[in-house]
Amino acid sequence: MRTPSYWRPWFGICTVLLLAGCGAGAAPPAVPLTSTAAAMQPATKAQNLLYISDLGANDVAVYTYPKGTLLQKLTGFGSVAGLCSNRGGDVFVVDEAGPLDVYAHGGSTPFRQLTTSGAPYGCSVDPTTGDLALTQLSAYEYGAMAVYPKANGKPRFYVDKTIDATWFCGYDGSGNLFADAWDRYGNVILVELPKGGKTFRKYKLGKSFNQAGGVQWDGRYIAVGNFGDGVIYRTNESGHVMQTVTLKGGSNVEQFWIAGSTLIGPAAQSPGVAPFWHYPGGGSAYNTISGLTWPFGATLSTAR
Repeated sequence: MRTPSYWRPWFGICTVLLLAGCGAGAAPPAVPLTSTAAAMQPATKAQNLLYISDLGANDVAVYTYPKGTLLQKLTGFGSVAGLCSNRGGDVFVVDEAGPLDVYAHGGSTPFRQLTTSGAPYGCSVDPTTGDLALTQLSAYEYGAMAVYPKANGKPRFYVDKTIDATWFCGYDGSGNLFADAWDRYGNVILVELPKGGKTFRKYKLGKSFNQAGGVQWDGRYIAVGNFGDGVIYRTNESGHVMQTVTLKGGSNVEQFWIAGSTLIGPAAQSPGVAPFWHYPGGGSAYNTISGLTWPFGATLSTAR
């Protein structure tokens, strides 16, 4: 059974907890950047590529960036979730049903698969080591985070019994790992696994969350999304909110991607769209990719 992105986290968590006794605004009007299926063609290494996971279609759409021409769709997933990429252009596709698939820039088939457990959700790559971090909706049972050294082999698990779920994560430029999480009381908090550390630091965000959203280092602050409210909190490394970025029409944005001065925010709704906003200015979207079913996450793979 597959559920829409907005409800799937609750479904995944409660499924695990039942075993242990567990008792929206609109996106901006779509302004198609290109035609859809008619524009399909093989991806090439000479262009930047935007990847958008689509829960409704259970695939990953690949576009040129910034033009937005649809090149191909990656398929064969059990339940597609978050996306991330590394400096070499490799793209990591989280599949809640497992395994995690790794694609070369523009590739149509995975060149590596990583075994996962529980309910993996979001990912990020350490720019200093190439390690791959994976969040876990079933954190209490399977560990709050899994880190694959050099994005290969078996992961190291980091356990904290005060954390019920981790949603999305992002490394900063120094290799410190941040994630938004649920504590045992259902509060959204920011957690940090310092570079080389073995235990989490936890910070209160001081904001009321509808639901935890994407997490990404923007070059200065940690961007933390409030899914359902259409805002991004730019926080320092102690969880203090330095700026609130309002995405007009972006209440359904879950896992966003920041590419320089642009934030790409797939809207978890049907029909699906992926608007582009100025960042950190926010406001109204200035462009939109349409033709999606129920989009979930995004990542940018740069040309090599």
